[in-house]
This record gives sequence, C-alpha cells and structure tokens, in this order.
Amino acid sequence: MRLVKTPQEIKKIQGMFARNQLLSTRNLVVTFETTADAVRALLPPPLEPMPEPLASAWVGEIANSNSVGPYMGAALYLRARYNDIVGNYCVTMPVDTPQAVSFGRELYGQPSKLAKIIFERQDEFVWGSAERHDIRFLSLRGRLTGHAATGRQQTSTFHFKFSPSADGSGFDGAPLLIHVTGESTVEKAERGRGELVFRDSPHDPVSDIPVSQVVEAVYTEGHTYTSARVLCEADPDRFLPYAFGKTDAFDVVTEGTLLHVQAARRSRTGKGRWRNN
Repeated sequence: MRLVKTPQEIKKIQGMFARNQLLSTRNLVVTFETTADAVRALLPPPLEPMPEPLASAWVGEIANSNSVGPYMGAALYLRARYNDIVGNYCVTMPVDTPQAVSFGRELYGQPSKLAKIIFERQDEFVWGSAERHDIRFLSLRGRLTGHAATGRQQTSTFHFKFSPSADGSGFDGAPLLIHVTGESTVEKAERGRGELVFRDSPHDPVSDIPVSQVVEAVYTEGHTYTSARVLCEADPDRFLPYAFGKTDAFDVVTEGTLLHVQAARRSRTGKGRWRNN
C-alpha cells in the first residue's frame, strides 16, 4: 500500500526533510529601504525590528531539488531579529508548482501560494514577477554592472508554522517560530541597479509596504542546502492578527467573481510605480 511508507522510505523522506537541496539556482534579490512604522506593523512578535528598516524582494529559478523537482518562486522579506539571531522574515512566497506550495507550508511554515512566476535574463538585464488572480502584484528587475562576492554564503530566514483550530477559534496549538538556515555555494554573482513595483491586490496586498529607496540588485547562481529548527512558541493571542496572510481575501472570494474582476481591472496598471536606486 503506497499510502503507508516502509521504514526505508521513511528514512529517505526524513533525510530529505532534514537537508533540502536546491540545485542550479538563479536568483535576483533587490534590497530596499522601507519605513520603521511598516516594519513594526508587519513583524509578528516575538520578532523585533532591526535599527535600519531594510527589506528585500526575491525572484528565482530552481532547476532541480531533492524534494519537489524544478520550480520558480518569488518572495518578500523584512529584516528582523529574534534575540541575537538576525534574519529575514518572509511576508509572502509565491511559487509556481503545487508541490513547492505544499512542501514549504508543511515543513517550514512558509506563506506559499500558487502563482505564475516569470524570471528572465538578457545580457546585463534580469527581471522577474509574480502574478495571481490576473494581478502582477510583485515585479523586480536589475541592471547588472559589476561583480559581487562568490563562494560559501549563509542565509537566515524566519517563518511561523501553525494550524488553525478546527472549531474556527484560534489555533490547534501555539504557533512555532521556525528558523531556516541556508548554506549556499555561490558560483557566479553580479550586482547593479535595482527597480521594484508593487501593484495593489486584495489577495496579496504587498503594495501596503512603502518603498523609500532601492539599495541595489544582486544576481547569483549556485546551489543551496536548507535546514530548520524551532526557536520558540509564539503567543497565540498576539500572533492571531498576523495569521491570515497565507490566505486569499475571504470577502472577495465569497462575494464571487465580480469583485475579483473589478480588483484586477483597477490593479492592472498598478497603484505602485517602478522605484529605483
């Protein structure tokens, strides 16, 4: 019965969970300054803001992995810390395969949603975007002008893993703050000018995050191996207002397609505009 795994199959799956391999990746990260008020409003406790209100947008292509095969994804992060651990809190993570959605949500608590992802490079220009419900809500691009650091690098990311209570009130248990560490071998890296645009979407309202100034764009190619651990339990009552970012807007969904079409029409040109450094 394939629904029930053998001890050998379980050992193999758990080994993959313990060390996820993302192979032959291409990535564009645009770092930007936002406002201290926005960071304070969006960081769930016990995460705390850093002195500088930095954020970043990512789009990339994973040519293969040991968990879900190839996929493309994007994300939006806020710089934060937990005690003496500094990392990036993931606000949203659209990906383009159902396997990537379920793996990231189940294992790490990633705020993954199925989306159309574009990632392209031509000469010194790299660009990408994420689109859901006919709204391209996240777009970024870079013009690369110089080399960046290669070699061994480490990433640090925060997610919250939780399960809503079956009776609709709160959670089944305390939400868990997850720390994901990525060990990367960067084989190629370039940097240059970056640009961003956030378009308004009722389901993915990243346009609420102000872009004060774009710092830079960095393009990398290489391999990444991720592992994770639980840092602590979050207070359920304090975390509850932040728990609905993984879902689409319930009012738009329940009131039918008319509101969705109106929202897409308003957002196609975008309330945001290209912001650059």
